[in-house]
Amino acid sequence: MTRFCLISPVAVLAFVSAPVIAAPAPKEVPVTPISAENAGQVKPILEVPKTVNRIVRGPNRGALILYDRSAAAEVVDDITLRPIRKLLKDHRPTDLAISLDGKLVAFMERNSSGYTVRETDGDKSFEIEIGGNPGYAAFSPDGKLLAIGFTHWAQNAGNAGEGYSDTRLYDLKGKLVRTLEKTGAGAVHPVFSPDGKTLAVGNRNYETQLFDVATGKLLHKLDRRMTQEVAFRPDGKVLAEGYVDGTVGFWDVATGKLLHSEASGCKEIYSVDWSPKGDVLATSGREGKIILWEPGKLTKLKELDAPFWVIQVRFTADGGRLLTSSAADYGGPADRKVVIWSVPGGAGR
Repeated sequence: MTRFCLISPVAVLAFVSAPVIAAPAPKEVPVTPISAENAGQVKPILEVPKTVNRIVRGPNRGALILYDRSAAAEVVDDITLRPIRKLLKDHRPTDLAISLDGKLVAFMERNSSGYTVRETDGDKSFEIEIGGNPGYAAFSPDGKLLAIGFTHWAQNAGNAGEGYSDTRLYDLKGKLVRTLEKTGAGAVHPVFSPDGKTLAVGNRNYETQLFDVATGKLLHKLDRRMTQEVAFRPDGKVLAEGYVDGTVGFWDVATGKLLHSEASGCKEIYSVDWSPKGDVLATSGREGKIILWEPGKLTKLKELDAPFWVIQVRFTADGGRLLTSSAADYGGPADRKVVIWSVPGGAGR
């Protein structure tokens, strides 16, 4: 059973214990994508009390994957957030990546030394042993490669960053294709460009690296340290980065040069994401607003009121909604919720 409580203008849903059933096919209605022109109208339309650290688009149109270390990954409808099914029964992923076609999922659990790659709708799986401290993972757009970060912390390290990190490329049989150039030790986050030709590797302690995927050649080392999340603009020409000091940067992928940088007002940026058309960038973090930016000169289109800690921002695949996961305090045990934002009248599929 689902209990609804309407508090104008935002609907608040509380999911109570009930069998998880497949959601009915969504009704096809026009969508108004969030854009640079209408970003000023964006408002919260739905809040769901829910502990969520990560929001992943997929595994199919109209669906999202929500997960947290304390709970199993769950596939939900991207309009209502109603549960559709559990994705990885009896597993509690700390990181999860899904292939673009939605057929494969790669995940890591707490205290594990590698990744499991599994069919999303089947039983076939294999293990990739990394050793040490595996980082984040990402599938290439063509589904032929899986990039996984790795960090080796020096024994008895006296300072943060002692040791090294690298990123490793595997084929979809689990065979190591190549190991990319090492960098300083820090949580590393690989992200493929939309065309799959470039791999950006963000680093919590050091500079972001850009690699040529076909050869493994280091193309650029971006001249700024300590990124939390990086994201390619949909055309692949610009890389957006959110930094520990609360700034946001735009980098030219071809040259590795900084295009623009602005302070967000947050004490720390945690998440960045582009709208599907690339005309809006959303950012969130700690002790600051959720911000919608225009992609030209990084000017603010809209500042959205936010709780103390907004862990992640994600646009839906159709661009009609923006989702945020948040908490009322640092570390996130209090007042956990997911909020859907949209242009009034534009939330349908």
